[in-house]
Amino acid sequence: MGGVVERVVIRHLSGSKANQIEQLPIGDLKEITIGRDPTSKIAFDPTIDGVVSRQHAVIRIEGEGDDLKFKLIDLNSSNGTFLNGQRISQDAELLPEDKIELGGAKGPKFAFDLQPRPASFAARTRVIGIDDSAATRLIETAQTAASTAVAQVSSTSTEAPPHKVGVGQETVQRLIVEERRSVSRTWGAVAAGLLAFIALGGGAVYWKQIKDDERHQADLADVKADAKHADQRSAALQGEVKTNLIGMTPLDIYNKYSNATARIDLRWRLFDTQTGKPIFHQTFRFGKDTLPAYVRLPNGKVVRWLTLEDDQRSNLQIAGAGRGSGFVISEQGYLLTNKHVAAGWKVTYDSPRLGYVFDLGGGPGAKNAKVRKPIGVIDLESEDYADLNMWVPEAGGVIFPSSVAIPIGRNNIPDMTRNEQRTFEGRNEQLEVRFPGARLGVNAALVRASADSDAALIKIDSPQLLDKVELADDDQVTIGEKVIVLGYPGISVENVQRQVTVENGLTRVQNEVIPEATVTDGIVSKLSTGYKEKDGVTLTSAGERIQLSVLATGSGNSGGPVFNANGKVIGLFTYSRSRGDARVTLAVPIKFGRDLLRAQRN
Repeated sequence: MGGVVERVVIRHLSGSKANQIEQLPIGDLKEITIGRDPTSKIAFDPTIDGVVSRQHAVIRIEGEGDDLKFKLIDLNSSNGTFLNGQRISQDAELLPEDKIELGGAKGPKFAFDLQPRPASFAARTRVIGIDDSAATRLIETAQTAASTAVAQVSSTSTEAPPHKVGVGQETVQRLIVEERRSVSRTWGAVAAGLLAFIALGGGAVYWKQIKDDERHQADLADVKADAKHADQRSAALQGEVKTNLIGMTPLDIYNKYSNATARIDLRWRLFDTQTGKPIFHQTFRFGKDTLPAYVRLPNGKVVRWLTLEDDQRSNLQIAGAGRGSGFVISEQGYLLTNKHVAAGWKVTYDSPRLGYVFDLGGGPGAKNAKVRKPIGVIDLESEDYADLNMWVPEAGGVIFPSSVAIPIGRNNIPDMTRNEQRTFEGRNEQLEVRFPGARLGVNAALVRASADSDAALIKIDSPQLLDKVELADDDQVTIGEKVIVLGYPGISVENVQRQVTVENGLTRVQNEVIPEATVTDGIVSKLSTGYKEKDGVTLTSAGERIQLSVLATGSGNSGGPVFNANGKVIGLFTYSRSRGDARVTLAVPIKFGRDLLRAQRN
């Protein structure tokens, strides 16, 4: 066989493509990529062939015409690339009939071939087995024995006693006996040769039978493996059909993605950038009530009475703590969650509803006794104080001493129209991620927070590749469609384990909460589009939100994934809203999470 190689032939022996043949024309092709990436020349099913990396290996084509060479290269895959059963660590030359395995015995296997196959591309040299060598020895032994026997017979039959005249009877009898002995020896040698031939032939047949049995068992094992892969593929296809018809159930979502959903414990504080000191909200006690204080400026604007003094822990820290949820979106440790979970100083601050208000220059330490007491009590839920109620800590504020409402800074009376206020920064003192079943958490760092919605990207360092969810590629959400939510709501029952540890000879017994995700489901009940222009009128709302009927969850589920029936994340669970006996839950569209993954514009 000869000629120029026209195509590479891939014969799949196992995996999602078992019993299929792919033919790849060479032409100007320089490499054949292999992996789960859909753009790969040899692409594998991401569900069935899970041990195959996204970009697993490549077959590189070098030279041209009759001088073609093919090399197999592993692309730092997770589970390795094997050539004829041996894992490769560097470039390996490929020859026709070579067997390639991706990920070892659990991964797909295929045979490499060329068409037409040039004479210069012979298959790898086979090692001669014991049956071949036995056959060789058999032929040589038989021929030698036969030759020896014939030679002896010839030499014996051609010998003649010397001619003598008058030989006696005894002499004749002696010659006859010797002749008979010679013939007996000859036939004995022939018989021995025949016995040796039969013995060696029987041994060769025996070894051949053993080898045939071994090959038969290997072929049978391959058939069973192919049947198993076919059954798995069939089950996967049935699952896909079921998913397309009725969608994934809450149990399906839990089993597939709960391990990628994490609990997040958080604690943050606000600091003055000029001094580096933590910031507090001043409080005073008048009568039976201790309330936070506010200051009314000459222009009528009311601001928080913020101070750098703790007053023996009587003042309120501008800080936050709690628990939320998040989900892994990359194997390298990136997670999405809510902004109010990962960066609480970047969202509206939750203050006590009531507070004392003082005139500028007033307060218990004022020289004028008439302004030492508050001029009244304000209610932050009143429309008159809507701006005050929507204060975001990182937006800054005015710093006062702890006893008198006189601003600290260059101007005693700040001009708010010129933004004469201090700048603040928030810091996470704890941002810890814990996965289901884990006794220990992993410290996380804030990467980015959305400027448009309640979404944030955080990062953990993990020595292992993490399970991850799949994000929806588009923003198609329909009212009435089924949704499933994972997370760690505080209202959910917790799993507690009793742990006994011995350290430095001391025994310690403690009860530990082991996190496990909670699954809830419902439907999309409404869509809020944020700013929208209709008939020349701009309508506003609380921003883009997905309203859900998922009611069996609440605080602590913030930042958890919201899945559609196809198992794709369409949003981040955010918070719930109640009015009387009615309650709804809301989610942020996943597009705000996808935006955080792009550091540069497309």
